[in-house]
Amino acid sequence: MLDYVPGSFRIGSLFGIELRLHISWLIIFALVFFSLWQGQFEGTAWSQEKRLFIATITALLFFTSIIAHELSHSLVARRFDMKVSSITLFLLGGVANLRQEPPSAKAEFFMAAAGPAMSLVIGVVGLAVGGGEIPFVGIEVHGLLDIRTTPSLDGVIAVASYIGTINLALAAFNLIPGFPLDGGRVLRSIIWAVRGDRTKATPIAARGGQLVAGLFVLWGLVQFTDGESLWFWPLLLAYFLYNAATQSLQQERLGGLVAGTRVGALMNTGFVSADPRATVATVVRDLMLPRNLRAVPVVTDRDFQGLLTTEDVRKVEHDRWATTAIEQVMTPAAQLSKLAPTDDLVQALERFGDSSVLPVVQDGHLAGLLDRDGVVNYIRMRDMFAQRR
Repeated sequence: MLDYVPGSFRIGSLFGIELRLHISWLIIFALVFFSLWQGQFEGTAWSQEKRLFIATITALLFFTSIIAHELSHSLVARRFDMKVSSITLFLLGGVANLRQEPPSAKAEFFMAAAGPAMSLVIGVVGLAVGGGEIPFVGIEVHGLLDIRTTPSLDGVIAVASYIGTINLALAAFNLIPGFPLDGGRVLRSIIWAVRGDRTKATPIAARGGQLVAGLFVLWGLVQFTDGESLWFWPLLLAYFLYNAATQSLQQERLGGLVAGTRVGALMNTGFVSADPRATVATVVRDLMLPRNLRAVPVVTDRDFQGLLTTEDVRKVEHDRWATTAIEQVMTPAAQLSKLAPTDDLVQALERFGDSSVLPVVQDGHLAGLLDRDGVVNYIRMRDMFAQRR
């Protein structure tokens, strides 16, 4: 299972959650930096070097606040026993990579609300220190630091004011009731709690997301006719929102097609296994190539040890295949997403990620293998018959 957004790279970790940057983040960082350096701070009496330094610090703090926003989501998700593997910063902000959907309406409500709440706290602290104008309201706030009495701290005041203002705007934006924005997830959790069914709540929230995307398109067109230089941002947000909301609808429909189907009904029980002491060359020659297998389970006395995948094999230099035991290169069972025969197929769809095969384990023993292609073919058949009814 892929635990991160493709095209991203690791920069560190917090609370055991991996922090990553997507390549597209470099674009938005550059835009924020230059808008501060040549725009926000251009009218100051600062030297070129000071403006450059303050703009860099402010941009980094802005993205740190986005990490804090996503980390709040992640820590609350953990509180409700949801696994979070990574946080990725990308072109349109940040995303926490959750391995499963929230287990209850309550869990989704608190998880979704945690991010905007963190942005609100940062925003209030920023304005309390540096002062500034509350976004969308136009009310001017005087901070604890005043440039008239503390001119030596003018840089701190400017940074705090910007971070406060932008985080209040971020909190307000994320609370827009359009799925998959935080506000859309809050809306879904409320509908879910009232109607008692997530599958009925998701289409309503997703349609809200599509409606909000349409409003962003209108906003972008208005900005374009007014000659605004950043008119394309609302259109980009609209594209992101509409696609994400539409994908949510499709996923919910797929979930409806396979609802009630158990993993045990589709798993392959006629699998072949390998001993952990067997060499890579032997397993490739005798099992993978003749049977066209992308993954071979590794078993000792019926105990499931792990999977040897084609990706694992590629990591070993070809001239070492004959001398390398597969237990040295396999993916151990503890690192794999596993299923039980009684699990719903919807759970399997959530756990596949980029894996082609998932092990089905019962009482520590391998009961079967669930193949992605087999699941896809099953869903296609169900969809075909559903359309003909």
